[in-house]
Amino acid sequence: MARDERKEFRVDDMIPLRDSPLTKGEFEEKRAKISNKSRQSAMLQNMLGQDLFGNDARDRLNPELSEAMSKLDAKLNYLIAGNLMHDAMEDNLEERPVNLSCTGAAFVPSEPYAKGMYIELKLMLATFPPTPMELLGEVMWVRKKKSGEPFIGMKFHFRNREEEDAMAKYIFKRSREMIRLKKLEEEERRERS
Repeated sequence: MARDERKEFRVDDMIPLRDSPLTKGEFEEKRAKISNKSRQSAMLQNMLGQDLFGNDARDRLNPELSEAMSKLDAKLNYLIAGNLMHDAMEDNLEERPVNLSCTGAAFVPSEPYAKGMYIELKLMLATFPPTPMELLGEVMWVRKKKSGEPFIGMKFHFRNREEEDAMAKYIFKRSREMIRLKKLEEEERRERS
């Protein structure tokens, strides 16, 4: 994919995350294992919004039972989201600005890195329920911001399709939100003129 095409699918966001350096051996070991969090997140995302009983079964239930089941489903969704947020807090994730794409991320790291180093990035995507991810990657470049802070770009090394799909869906969703926001801002400016 050409570099100009990828630019359109990059988003700046504030995301809870934590970065940790990995040795080549640790990277290879983790890369050989599929992340449970990624599989669980994908499963939970697919479950949400699903009608557990389907329309035919719901039609056969009495209205009171149907309403009770709907309320139970909403409470379960709330508890799942709360549990995932609690997990993120236990992982000591820190909300930081990050530039995300489907293939990598750029951010101010908490550790010093050099090009070619391996990294584990734990993050929580702002979805419902929140999507925790443990991504592996490689540092592709290191720069300094105007403030003098180091700024790194990492390439993701996805271990399964669920990790890749979750990131792509999030980037697409956030890109659409940003486009809508820009359109609203333009409309407001035109109305004021």
